[in-house]
Order: sequence, then C-alpha cells, then structure tokens
Amino acid sequence: MATSSKHALIVGASSGIGLAVAQQVAPFVTKLTLCSRSCPMDLVASIKAKNPDVEVVHERLDMSLLLEVRKFTLKHATTNFDWVVLAAGMMFFSERVVTAEGLDNKMSTMYYARLNRPGVRVLCVLAAGQANVAPVMDDLGVKRSYSTSRCAHATVLYLDLMAQSLSEHAPLASFMHIDPGFVRTAYFDNAAWYMRLPMKAIAAVLADSPEKVAQVILKTLTAEEYAVGWKLLDKRAEEVPKTKFHTEELKDAVWEHTLQTIDNVLKQ
Repeated sequence: MATSSKHALIVGASSGIGLAVAQQVAPFVTKLTLCSRSCPMDLVASIKAKNPDVEVVHERLDMSLLLEVRKFTLKHATTNFDWVVLAAGMMFFSERVVTAEGLDNKMSTMYYARLNRPGVRVLCVLAAGQANVAPVMDDLGVKRSYSTSRCAHATVLYLDLMAQSLSEHAPLASFMHIDPGFVRTAYFDNAAWYMRLPMKAIAAVLADSPEKVAQVILKTLTAEEYAVGWKLLDKRAEEVPKTKFHTEELKDAVWEHTLQTIDNVLKQ
C-alpha cells in the first residue's frame, strides 16, 4: 500500500471513534498528530502497529477550554494539516457545568472549540441533520433556556450551519459534519448504573463498532466527491437534507455568535 505524504490531525484520539479513525488512517499518511486530554500508554504503539513508518505525535488538548485550543492553533499556525477529524465528545446527560472561561463545558467541547482550526478537509463527528428543537434566537449560547436536550440540539444544528458558513469563506476546502449512528464506545462508562447497564446491553446488540465507523470516515477523507464544499452525512457517508431550522438567517446569526463568543473568551 502506497503511503501518501499527508499529515492528519485527530482530536479525541484516546478512545472510541477518534482512536479507531487514527488507526484506520495510519497506513495512508506520513504523520499523525493526536490530541486528547490523556494519552493511554498503548496509544502510540497501537497506531504504529498499523504503520510502523508513520510519525506519531501526541499533544494534550482540553477542547472545553478555548484558550488551550488557541495555544494549539498558534503553535500550528504554519502546519499543513491535510485531514482534520474532530471527534472529541462528552456526555450530554448531565447538568450545566460552566468552564473557567464562562462557557457550558458541553457546548465548548462539542461546538465552539471545533470551529477554531479549519483545514483542507475538516470532519466533525456528532449528529449531522438531527436537530429537531428550534433555537432561541436571543439566547444562542443556551444560558437562560438551558436544558440537556436544548444544548444537544443547538450544538448539532450549529455544526450543520457552520459547515456551510466555513465553506462559503473557504470554498476550496471541505467541511463535513457526520452522524456516525449508534456506536459501541465508552460513552456511557461514567453514567449512572441504571443508564450504563441497559445502554451497554443494547449497544452490544445494535451498535456499530468504532472500526466500522472509521472505515466510513476514511472514505470521506480520501474520496474525490468529498474534496470541496460542505456536506451533512449519515453513517454511510451519504448526504442528508438540512433541517427546517437550517435557514440563511440562522446561519448568519450563528456565525456572528460563534465568532463573538470565541473572541470574548480569547480576550480574557
């Protein structure tokens, strides 16, 4: 297998989908930069097992803190990432927790931090096209109208909208948001036992493996039809329609809100 001279950035690479993607793309790149809050002892070795010649670098990154993301982007301002996969995630089924920067930790990790480093092909892994709760236009930060459901749907919808906005600002790049479906990961490991046990049992029967999802993601990074523009994708990497909330008015409002939120945090 011929290895291309590409550099991939995988965020959320310590486990689950992010780890599976890193292992899947290893034979196709010359360098992998892996980011996560922790680095399991066998992380780099598991990647090298797929391609002994690939250069693997791990950098600690907490996606819930935009200042950390900013430090990372400044450090890599001249780094040419060919593929950027943003798979960092966390449990939505928990109360609102405010970060040191004043943002909800779930929205910061799953949304704001993901829009701070565009690249050639950028893929966000969450739930494309699945938002079905109307946003509150005068509370896009979901501070006054907070609920776990509203936070989840806002995050998903905003990623849909920003894929389009970023594409309009960088028309030669590719911005994608994919819904991987139900995946067997450690997602519920920290949930209460009454949620953890039944969900693990259901996942064992119905969920896809991270490795299967990673194969689909590799297709979005390599196939020509995903090279430019913006796309909302399902677990088979097939395009899904925009939701009824995906309007030009909301797209522009979310763009301004996102830039202003990031700017406010970085001024702290």
